[in-house]
Amino acid sequence: MSMATVHAQKIVGYTPSWLGSANDIDYDRLTHINYAFALPTASGGLQAIENPAKLQSLVSQGHAKGVKVLIAIGGWDLGDGGGNDGRFNTLAASASSRNNFVNNVLSVINQYNLDGADIDWEFPEPVNGAPDNNFTLLMGQLSTALHNQGKLLTAAVNGSAWAADGISSQVFGYVDFLNIMAYDGDAGAGHSPYSYAESAFNYYKGRGLPAAKAVIGVPFYARPSWKGYNTLIAEGADPYSDYYNGDYYNGINTIKAKTALAKSQGGGIMIWTLDHDVQGQYALLKAIKDEMGTTGGSGVVTLYQHCDFGGYSASLNVGSYTLGQLQALGVANDDISSLQVQNGLQITMYQHDNFTGNVLVKTSNDNCLVNEGFNDDISSVIVAQASSGWSATIEAENWTIQSGTQTEACAEGGQNVGWIDTNDWMVWDINPPSSGAYTVEYRVASPNSSGMIQLEKAGGSPVYGSRSVPNTGGWQNWTTISHSINLTAGQQQIAIKALTGGWNINWLKLTSSSGSRIALESQKSHINHPDLRIFPNPTSDYLEVQGSAGTGSYTIYDLNGKTVSNGHHSPQEDHKKIDVRQLKAGIYFISHSNSKKVLRFIKQ
Repeated sequence: MSMATVHAQKIVGYTPSWLGSANDIDYDRLTHINYAFALPTASGGLQAIENPAKLQSLVSQGHAKGVKVLIAIGGWDLGDGGGNDGRFNTLAASASSRNNFVNNVLSVINQYNLDGADIDWEFPEPVNGAPDNNFTLLMGQLSTALHNQGKLLTAAVNGSAWAADGISSQVFGYVDFLNIMAYDGDAGAGHSPYSYAESAFNYYKGRGLPAAKAVIGVPFYARPSWKGYNTLIAEGADPYSDYYNGDYYNGINTIKAKTALAKSQGGGIMIWTLDHDVQGQYALLKAIKDEMGTTGGSGVVTLYQHCDFGGYSASLNVGSYTLGQLQALGVANDDISSLQVQNGLQITMYQHDNFTGNVLVKTSNDNCLVNEGFNDDISSVIVAQASSGWSATIEAENWTIQSGTQTEACAEGGQNVGWIDTNDWMVWDINPPSSGAYTVEYRVASPNSSGMIQLEKAGGSPVYGSRSVPNTGGWQNWTTISHSINLTAGQQQIAIKALTGGWNINWLKLTSSSGSRIALESQKSHINHPDLRIFPNPTSDYLEVQGSAGTGSYTIYDLNGKTVSNGHHSPQEDHKKIDVRQLKAGIYFISHSNSKKVLRFIKQ
């Protein structure tokens, strides 16, 4: 048995029997068309194809342009959300009806000279906590029958984990690729944000789906109104935006960003539906094709002119690139705003030619270098294998102390920290082995667009940097953001302060640009800090400091992380007391320069 020939990067467009004309489709920008839908019967038959003249025209025009045409079987009307998928459950449950179904699928494929079938069962459900074996058997039989005739077998699957538990990873080997429906996440901002595409990719590839078989779906329509993109544009919507008059949709920028994601990490883009697009410069299919066609080769790093992977692009392989060499590839000086980096690689960017000036190192994708202070500021680069050095991922809920936050169950497993309001904060213990540049990544989710993280040393000074939190479309739609900072070596505490709240955080990761490890001290008992004690606690007037760490400078800060008092104790002082009478009643924290430990006390 041999698999049918599949394009390296696929652009798959659905078109239904009831909408649009085959003459309006831009075949030059497609690799595959799925005609929706053929409807199965419970006994394994197929109802008569609706609007067969459109299907015949699709095949004729598509094949003339080298586009493969498949029949999509099932659909929303037979799914758990829009209808009853009992027909699929029944036909898949017996060998005779499965055989009947396979034979009828082959018959329709041959009758209309099609290139394969797309199974759109919404959705196979787990049986006793395990994947639906009947679905696995059905797909296995279809795979054998279709591939023996050189035909394609694909399937449309939901982009969310909750609707994919019934699909066995064994099916991944039966299909030529999966069309991942990363839309309809909800009826509002969570409909189809970039983060949904990202999480859908990660989920299926994490289960073993090869990247080349992961085709991410994008909507050409809005929620909650269900209006097509063409209708929104006619009403006055911005083709580059994602929101208009109460509706959430994917405009050109988001479509191009998702295409760039698919190009670097997956096997292509799928569209529902082609018939909702416009003609001309604002066509979403044009944006997809333009983005898909800008790789310029098989480089391991791709530079983009604009944020969100827009504008012109250039692909780089491992090596060093002066300004002249970048310009020879079409990259203008100081003109790069985003980039994509394959796993295991890193790019070192330099402010000036010949690898001089300020430096930024990235080991993962960055959708906007504005956040790094490195936008339009690159004149030479080095692409290399990522250092095998050390990094640490800190689970957000493993804070040493915090103010104002709560933990909750996380859709990615375990817990995340949420209920974050402006001026809330968290503190963690770290031990950087060397001074220098570090990359900090945050796994965040938010339905808002105004969130802001500030990373600082516990106590509020120095401030290492800040990063805006994007609207991911929901409290559990996760994405990763990052920025670069400088840290000194040694045991210390870092803190996140919410300059603006309204976001969740799952974890943060610190990686040394030079490959050193940031060692997370998850338990206080692991920290080799000098002895430090304060009493009485609570106090109304003075704090007395005891222990070998009691000499040196101290800082007191309030629940907002604001410094309210500081001072110094010398070794000659017999009684190291701190006057706190001027403080208002409340909870405070004190850090001491010789301890790197933060202690909590109550002022009465």
